[in-house]
Amino acid sequence: MLINSGTSRSLVLSGNIHDLFFIREVENTDYIPLVPFLTRSWDIPGFILIVYELNGPIRFAQETEREKVERAFNLWRGTIESALDINANTNIPHSTGTPAPTTAPADASLTQYMNDAIGSPTLALELLRQFCLLSRSTNAQGEKLLSEKLIILIEAADMLLPEGEIRSLSLPDRHRISIVQDWISDSNFMNGNDTVIFITESASLVNSRIIRLPQVITVEIPAPGLSERQHFISWFNNTPKLVEKPLNLWGTQFQLAMLTAGLSIQALRQLLLSARYSGEKLQPEEVINKVSEFIQGQLGEDVVEFKKPAHSLKDIVGNQRLVDFLKTQLIPRITSTGPDAISGMSVCGPIGSGKTFIFEGLAGELDIPVLVLKNIRSMWFGQTDVIFERLRRLLMALVKVLIFVDEADTQFGDVGRDAHSTERRLTGKIQAMMSDPQLRGNITWLLMTARIYNLSPDLRREGRVGDMVVPVLDPSGEDREAFLRWTLAKTVAGRISDEAVERLLELTKDYSAASFASLRSDLEAASLHARRSSKTSDSVAELTLDEIIAVVEDRILPDIGPIRRYQTLQALVNCTRKSLLPCDYSPEIRESWVRKIARLEAIGVRD
Repeated sequence: MLINSGTSRSLVLSGNIHDLFFIREVENTDYIPLVPFLTRSWDIPGFILIVYELNGPIRFAQETEREKVERAFNLWRGTIESALDINANTNIPHSTGTPAPTTAPADASLTQYMNDAIGSPTLALELLRQFCLLSRSTNAQGEKLLSEKLIILIEAADMLLPEGEIRSLSLPDRHRISIVQDWISDSNFMNGNDTVIFITESASLVNSRIIRLPQVITVEIPAPGLSERQHFISWFNNTPKLVEKPLNLWGTQFQLAMLTAGLSIQALRQLLLSARYSGEKLQPEEVINKVSEFIQGQLGEDVVEFKKPAHSLKDIVGNQRLVDFLKTQLIPRITSTGPDAISGMSVCGPIGSGKTFIFEGLAGELDIPVLVLKNIRSMWFGQTDVIFERLRRLLMALVKVLIFVDEADTQFGDVGRDAHSTERRLTGKIQAMMSDPQLRGNITWLLMTARIYNLSPDLRREGRVGDMVVPVLDPSGEDREAFLRWTLAKTVAGRISDEAVERLLELTKDYSAASFASLRSDLEAASLHARRSSKTSDSVAELTLDEIIAVVEDRILPDIGPIRRYQTLQALVNCTRKSLLPCDYSPEIRESWVRKIARLEAIGVRD
């Protein structure tokens, strides 16, 4: 539509350019790479397709089209005072289309110019521009030398026209950028019928002097969706040269298509070829591993981790009110694809309260993939925009995934004036992605932090992760007793007396979930020591109450109490659900929390 309507004569194709594509209108066709797909799709009367690939020749989709251009080129050369010297850097015609003087031999042919352009991208781009000048030219009778419209495909545009400050680029790079800028800014070209299409994985890698021109339109090729993957699986399974007998799947082709969300057609093809070769039944675990490998390969293992938690909500100790809330209120909204779907949430609370374990259990309960973003800021000063575009393209293709960001306050940057421009730009893009209506219902963002106050207000607003801010606090009441009994479970057999429970609860009154887990480990170590001392064959020796008390009394909690109190108060103040607070809510009690925070800050308690 962009080409036919004349909306733009300069397009940039980016995104999933290295994948395989299928022409549905053509019978008995294969999945083919992008450029052959485009040349076959646009092989229609009235168009001449020209393809240029870096370090390769300029080639025509049809030999007859080359002959037409060559005849027109020779006629065109005969109408100007002297032939075009394509080999002279100083003889680039002006954007008006009038060739500059040249010293080329009068008998130079188009074939010679095209041969000279092989391995010389600057000359190739100039020759392609001359084709567009030729296309608009007329003979002495006013007839067009070429009746067809040109479509020029230029591969590896990011290498031909690399991004960077002009003064830091090499002379050939600057020269090519100047050629293209003049070419696509020429009013005659913009008002003409020819189209030039630059192909690159990321538009951000093409020099900004080109990509930011208003007449240049970027078109992103998305990752294959469910219907595309299902079509390929069906096509593969019904192609005799690929499969002698039907694929041996654990379920239906639709289930396989669902589970391969995020894979490119190339990666899906590798998976199916491997399954065909082995002949064994393809299992979900193999598919998940392939998706995980592909995602990590695309984004980098230091940026993303694909994992499936081994525990669920039934493994959560204590936190009964929170677990009930997750089951009844949160899970229905995460699994929904309707208007009630939630885009994301923040989880806050003091360090050691068990935030990560609880919400990994939530992911395990949902039985959906978990994409863990890590070291995000470290990638912002490398291939930043490329990785972000890959991430967004991947998320657009995924169906029902939980994006897990631990220590979110350190992962996301600032958008303020003092932030680095790259950091500010990427943070803004991620924030926009969180509120993208196209992703709502498929992607749920889960930001974990003990320092909710360090998260940008732009992130915490409603419509992003501010829809729900969930506090995870230290256990109290029945939850504390549940933690204590869990702590003693492996070292004390039988029922513990109420008096013993009260005594131990008093000794562990300041314990967090992490403290109870640490105590459990210490008790198991003491039990093993007792077993070795008594030379018993039991795997674990039971401890007496006095021995347990001795272990507890020997422990000194880390000196982080003030900062944990500060983090707890911040979690209470930022909580967005009254039902999750440990007390009845009122504006007065919230104000008291704010005053306590101020007092702690006054004595220097803040990190």
